[in-house]
Amino acid sequence: MNLEPFYPYIITLAFIWLALLSFFIFRLISHYNSLTSGTKKTDLVSTLNSILKQLHDNQKDITSTNARLDQEIENAKKHFKCFGFKRFNPFTDTGGDQSFVLTLLDENHDGFVISSLHGRENTRVYAKRISLGKAPDQALSKEELEVINQAIKK
Repeated sequence: MNLEPFYPYIITLAFIWLALLSFFIFRLISHYNSLTSGTKKTDLVSTLNSILKQLHDNQKDITSTNARLDQEIENAKKHFKCFGFKRFNPFTDTGGDQSFVLTLLDENHDGFVISSLHGRENTRVYAKRISLGKAPDQALSKEELEVINQAIKK
């Protein structure tokens, strides 16, 4: 059997095979170099152990970061987020809306309401504690209730 006509095909297949092997070996070497970057090139076991140690340290950092994030989320619920404000005229003998009600509530609808009542001779300021959107200790005026509801809806 004469194989001479098949020599170009055999040589082409050999070059393709050589190119594929070279490509895979190059990928393997570059992957190994990326694994061992930043470590002493002693042996594979110590390299893998250092990678596992870094992984363990990263997992501990992630756990502590998640715990801190949960704590920050809980703390953020206590910041004032709901605001309500209204100007009004409580007395018929004074002009203008110089009285006001201001409400500051957190995410749990806890906070306070400040009312300022302006009259001809004086101005009075009242503060009331709000818990869960209601005043547990004192009665609320209609303006205060309106502003609390306005703050809760925002």
